[in-house]
Amino acid sequence: MTSFFADPRARLAILIAAAASTPVAAQTIAQRLSTADRPVQVIYPTRQTACGDGRSYIGHVFDDSYYFGTDDNTMYRRGNDWSRGPCVHGPTRVVATVFGGEVTRLRVYVGPVPPVSSNVETINASTADATAWLTSLVTGDNARLAASAVLPLVLADAPDPWPLLLRVARDNTRGMSVRRDALMWLGQGAVAHLGIEQKRDDTPDDELRSQAVFALSQRPKAESVPALMDLAKTAKYPSAKRSAIFWLSQTGDPRAADVFADLLGLR
Repeated sequence: MTSFFADPRARLAILIAAAASTPVAAQTIAQRLSTADRPVQVIYPTRQTACGDGRSYIGHVFDDSYYFGTDDNTMYRRGNDWSRGPCVHGPTRVVATVFGGEVTRLRVYVGPVPPVSSNVETINASTADATAWLTSLVTGDNARLAASAVLPLVLADAPDPWPLLLRVARDNTRGMSVRRDALMWLGQGAVAHLGIEQKRDDTPDDELRSQAVFALSQRPKAESVPALMDLAKTAKYPSAKRSAIFWLSQTGDPRAADVFADLLGLR
């Protein structure tokens, strides 16, 4: 006689029943998304410095004056004529586009959570659950999702993810987009770690130094990357050092990861 537990159909039925009986609160974010077929917003605590309007921009990811457009992650500085409203500290909200349990796109916001339509599912997540999910995306095979998950991971009110981003930036098998995003945030982290932003004077001389470093960054990589690496480590003036770190982070060159590791006190 065939044992009940030897019957594949019986074992499958038991597994399905067990999955169905798992409380929603005990399921991981990935598990909940795997059964979704509509937009899902994942809300979790934000690092203390960051703010935004909840809709169009994110600012002060670190204690700096940089802002990011939420549609394309464009970096810019807020001018004196800024008129979009206050930058408010609030939770991070990652809106995942999901089709048949597959996440196809991420958009990230910080600040007040606006009302959403009834067809959007909301997951209020702990920092630990959110970072576990985002880490799985950053290290996953989908290059586009990996790149778009880097900023949400940096925004989490958790220990800085520099060791993980260093591994990504040093991995030549990963796509250029995720390596470039990892390098950019490692560079921003290095600037914050060194306190360079607080030392900025914005004098005419500072502007000239920044322009000179930018001009250098436009040279062929064989010339510009070694020079930027040296300036990032040894530049005397904060404006030149900050500019060198920024343009080095834009090169996508894996050697930049070693420079940022040194500046962050990591290896």
